[in-house]
Amino acid sequence: MLAAAHSTSHDGFFVRTTVASEIAMSQLKERPPGTDRETVMARLARKIGRGRDVIYHGTRHLPLVMRMGVLLPATAGDAAVFFSRSPEVAAYWGNMIGETRDFSDGGVLVLNRSTIVQNYRLLTSRYVEDWDDEREEVVWGRRINIRRHLLGLVRQADVDAAIGPPRQPILPDGFYTWPEVRRLAFWRREARLVANLVRDGRSRVREIIVQQRETTPSSRLN
Repeated sequence: MLAAAHSTSHDGFFVRTTVASEIAMSQLKERPPGTDRETVMARLARKIGRGRDVIYHGTRHLPLVMRMGVLLPATAGDAAVFFSRSPEVAAYWGNMIGETRDFSDGGVLVLNRSTIVQNYRLLTSRYVEDWDDEREEVVWGRRINIRRHLLGLVRQADVDAAIGPPRQPILPDGFYTWPEVRRLAFWRREARLVANLVRDGRSRVREIIVQQRETTPSSRLN
């Protein structure tokens, strides 16, 4: 009787926990770009992948990855290689800046998802406790040879060509020792630059639409 009561209680807890997890997952939102460089890098990566079954991988050490030709599982934490179906998420990882000693030179790999699935066990992955949906997929415990799956890549130089060199290639001295208020102010400034970039882009699109509408009647008359 006690065993039955314990089982019923446990099952009820499991059901409540599962339902709560599913509700939380359904409310997750895809992470928006945090900097103007992330925005541009994501757009360039999406352009490469348009019309194809692709998956993205953002890395802080793009030249090293290209020299090796492989993606290695993490040596700390989860022993896996992580990908995302979102170029915005990949651009976030590709634009993570650190201190001078980190030698960061990031970018985004655009990979053929169909051929990866044929050679590796690609699984969906999501952390319920994270409110942002990273649209993540993962290969556990294996090296990924990228050469036969690589469709294209976006480098920092590609972003430089679009909007110029980074204002802040590395974090300011002592950034990690700053008070939280000062660090938040730093990232808020970056967020404002993103908003300005998006607003300017939409404005240019509207101008093009207006120009096309103005020229269309005259072309019909001719």
